[in-house]
Amino acid sequence: MPTTSDLLSKPEREKCWKSRDAFWECVIDVISKNSEPDEELVRKQCSKQRKLYEEMCPRVWVNFFDKKRDFELFKAKKFEEELLNSASSQS
Repeated sequence: MPTTSDLLSKPEREKCWKSRDAFWECVIDVISKNSEPDEELVRKQCSKQRKLYEEMCPRVWVNFFDKKRDFELFKAKKFEEELLNSASSQS
């Protein structure tokens, strides 16, 4: 895994992004096949992708990407709730 003090070259950044995207695609795939999100199942089925993601990206980047993803999911959920609330208040 690159350290935070390392500057990644363009090919290294692309490998990082590709491994990040592969991990999140795996997570989405596992969640879409199950009605309830199951962290243990995600951890089990996406462990190879997660390991590669953590190897290809500096730890700081992994933390940033994970927090950004969590925030994007939070925003999407809030937006959906607001749409449902506005639709029900108009009825």
